[in-house]
This record gives sequence, C-alpha cells and structure tokens, in this order.
Amino acid sequence: MNKELKEIIKEDKRYYYGNFKKYIARRITNNPVYRMGKYIIVCRKAGYYHLHSKTLLDKLLLVYYTRKKNVLGEKLNIEFGPSEFGRRIKIYHSNIVVNAGAVIGDDCELHGNNCIGNKGAGYSPFDAPVIGNNVVVGVGTKIIGKINICDNVKISSMSFVNSDINEEYALYGGVPARFIKSLTVNN
Repeated sequence: MNKELKEIIKEDKRYYYGNFKKYIARRITNNPVYRMGKYIIVCRKAGYYHLHSKTLLDKLLLVYYTRKKNVLGEKLNIEFGPSEFGRRIKIYHSNIVVNAGAVIGDDCELHGNNCIGNKGAGYSPFDAPVIGNNVVVGVGTKIIGKINICDNVKISSMSFVNSDINEEYALYGGVPARFIKSLTVNN
C-alpha cells in the first residue's frame, strides 16, 4: 500500500474508531459505527488492489479484500462497487448502494437508504453520478444518471436527483430535486 492510502485509512480510523477507549468500547459492543468504519477501510483496500494489481500477491490481496468487502457489506446491507470515493466519507446508516462508476468527493455524508447509480438496464454501468466535496445526502435520497453535483450541497431526505446541481452552498430536495434555498457557509 502506498503512503497516501495509509494516511487516508488513518483518517477513517480516527473518525469511525475514535480514541483508544472509544475503539475498545465500539469493538467489544460491535457498534455500528465501528462496523461501518471497518467496511470503508476494506473498500479502500479492495479499490487500491483493483487499480494496482501487478504481482500475484497483489491479485491475491484483491481477491481477499473484495471477498471481505462483499461479506461485510452483505451483513451491513451496504454495497460499494470499486468506485472512487474521497477522504473522510461518513456513513450513518445502512441500505446504501453505490454504483461502480460513481465518484464521491471528500467529506461527504450518506445518511442511509441511498442509491447512487446509473439509470438501469441499457445504460453503461459507468454512467453514474459524480458528487463533489462536502455533500450531505439525506435518508432515502436517490441520485441517478450521469450527473454532477457540485461541492457544498445538502440534499434533503427522500429526494430524487436526476439532473446536475451546479449551485454551491444550496439545499435541494423533492421529487425530482429542486433548489430550496441558499445556505450560509456555517450550515
């Protein structure tokens, strides 16, 4: 593993595992936050070996981490393809599906029961959303199609996003999602 990936995993551990006391408590109680962190870290390793499999050992590690990701994901009801997702991603609840072609930026939050993917049969699996940095996706929100969502956007719960969102510091919501209001930098 490269140095940057190790640093990203350290950031994930700081958020999901907390300090030593929190880590022990979360691990002993099999806390959902601990399990989500474990899943994210395994996803990062599987993604790394997916992109960097040159030796036989790398290919074996790819199989190992992909299998571990799939087993843990099935238990948590979360499915990330070998998609690209940024640093410090936060997952609060389960029932999340992210298409293999999706790109999720840094500091994003997924609040559960989310689908981020393409339009379905007949479309390329890589016609998936590109989500910017610091985007909050509310519970039950679906983001579908080859669309872009800019940085610093909040999408309210139970929304359906099927077109680009180009306005930063804005709240969107509804079916289909529409602009609701501008947000101050502190919101």
